[in-house]
Amino acid sequence: MVSKSTLLSVGALLLALACPALAQQVEDAVSPNLPVPPSDTLPENEQEAVDAINRLSGPDGEAIQERNYGSSELTGIMVDRTITMAGKSFYRAFSQRAMDNPLINGATITIQERPDARWGSQLWIMQGNQMFFRTQLSPRIGQADQVAEEAVQIVQEALLQQQLASALSSDIDLGSEELQ
Repeated sequence: MVSKSTLLSVGALLLALACPALAQQVEDAVSPNLPVPPSDTLPENEQEAVDAINRLSGPDGEAIQERNYGSSELTGIMVDRTITMAGKSFYRAFSQRAMDNPLINGATITIQERPDARWGSQLWIMQGNQMFFRTQLSPRIGQADQVAEEAVQIVQEALLQQQLASALSSDIDLGSEELQ
């Protein structure tokens, strides 16, 4: 004759093979007095590794500086539609200077270029259908840095004027594109 405890053991084994989660619940109910180690605590060396991953700095680099003017890192887009080497260097210089500017960094801007073999490239900076800056750039790459610095100032002033105008004039019948 088979004992009752043997039948329970065989039943628990079959249950564990069929449904492990249910078997764990049955085992916890049968033996509630056994101490269960908490699953949310990590060993000390693993916790240090997790903390090192979550830190904004590491042994091989400086701390990442957080920007205070935006709730998200992806606040605006700068689209490069340049073609020539002079246009690409202008875009690179403009984007590097504009990255630290909260007004320009939060806007969606397109930098477009129309190359001309005789006169150089015509560059313009637009937001939507509004042009903020337009210039003629010679093929010399060295000129791009100086023009980009000037462009950042002009675009910043234009965006500031646009924000002031939209804050002062609010018409519920017009959309934001129509107010420009």
